[in-house]
Amino acid sequence: MKKALVISAMILAGVILITLIRQPHSPATAAVPQQHQFNFGINITPYIPIELKADATPEELVSFAWNEFFAVNWKSSWKQTGTRGNPDNNWSYVYPGHPYPDDPLVWETYAHRTELRPYNDSMLPFDKFPKYVYKDQPEINNTNYLLFNNLDENNEIGSCELYADTRYYNKDRMVLYQAKVNRDEYEYLLNTYPKAVQLKEALDNTVRNISRDSAYYRGAKNSCNCPDAAKVFCLPCGGAFKPGGAPNAQYTGAIEVKTAWKPVFPAEEPLYFTRTVITYQKVGDKVYAQNRRYGLIGMHIIHKTQNYPNFIFATFEHVGVQQSNMGYVELRNGPFNPVPQAYNRLHPIPPVVDSSTAHAHRLLRLNNPNSIWQYYRLVGVQGNPTNDSTSFSYFLANYVIESDPTLADFHGSSINNPFNYGVNNVQRGRGYRMGGCQGCHGVTQVQLGSDCSFLMNFVDKPFESPDAGRRTSKIDIYRKALK
Repeated sequence: MKKALVISAMILAGVILITLIRQPHSPATAAVPQQHQFNFGINITPYIPIELKADATPEELVSFAWNEFFAVNWKSSWKQTGTRGNPDNNWSYVYPGHPYPDDPLVWETYAHRTELRPYNDSMLPFDKFPKYVYKDQPEINNTNYLLFNNLDENNEIGSCELYADTRYYNKDRMVLYQAKVNRDEYEYLLNTYPKAVQLKEALDNTVRNISRDSAYYRGAKNSCNCPDAAKVFCLPCGGAFKPGGAPNAQYTGAIEVKTAWKPVFPAEEPLYFTRTVITYQKVGDKVYAQNRRYGLIGMHIIHKTQNYPNFIFATFEHVGVQQSNMGYVELRNGPFNPVPQAYNRLHPIPPVVDSSTAHAHRLLRLNNPNSIWQYYRLVGVQGNPTNDSTSFSYFLANYVIESDPTLADFHGSSINNPFNYGVNNVQRGRGYRMGGCQGCHGVTQVQLGSDCSFLMNFVDKPFESPDAGRRTSKIDIYRKALK
């Protein structure tokens, strides 16, 4: 049996590799125009861009996304300085023979959701070693629990579970997730509303003001650098000056990173960014932490800036996900079909996005032909919200983070009404009916006051346990909380 599994894994890796070699652009997309039709500003540097002009074109949006991607995937300085979230300026992508660093990348050292919202209501300084605090702590035993990748989510905000390689393994290779925030977002909460009771008051004030004035506070022009007297929840914006900080010191802006992972066999590892991670298994009434090898298959990067106060949403995925026999099990309409359902991408990747991926891959190969990031592509980018459902990346969704129709085709007022084109975003005094990732996150702004962040409200938070140990339905909790 073990030999058969190894052979199957080798066949699977070979199929993916052949597919990657044969396909110059992503399947289920429109034809890719020639590179010269687009003017990209993609650069490989360790510096996260902090702002983008307000009327950015699709070319400028995708360039911003790639510049972020390269910066957050830079080797971090953690092992040299003990500082989280900063790049090692002595490293570069010109690293012959090595597909990626063994040391943590910048985004890996961001704070996990349970560091941001620990169950004991006691946040630690950002630069401390990671400490994952739940109500029901898992059994650790001999597990390394200081790793930066803590894959404690096993579903897509309760809507569905996802499985990889279902043709060969049915439900044996579950996709897992984690969410992290950068220093600006973490320290905003730590320094402004460090206790749950303070945060709850600020969220209540914010949602009440939005309901009354379509603004975070009366007279607000935007949601950046909100005055302390307003007592509202208002995450930092990239490009804004830090109040009381050093002269001309600017925020990077609040950044959240959501990642999706699948278990990988040794034969697959050369094709994936792979880490030893923390996962969880429930045995009887106990949840056990364990260390396993997983490969990255999806990444959201969302970034709040002055010109884009409802965040810029960029999402990336492994180029082989549509050849990996993914299947979802829907959770929202139980009793559900327990057999993983195959699915297609509902909205094609725009040509300019695919062309930007080709351009970025050429830059990577010039720096390091072995770079692992040549196996990852951009799916799309959302800028400011709009009511125009034909606009660029309106229905933005990641194949392995928003898999079922509820999330992949979202354009509604809540998880209860995902397709009604209801108002789900407020920006500069106006309501918007936005689709895709931004529309879904906007629901948390309009109905919960948490500034487009799923991490900052009190729905299913603080976290009682990793998802493997849940006693309640996540989707039911969201349904009750949202109209």
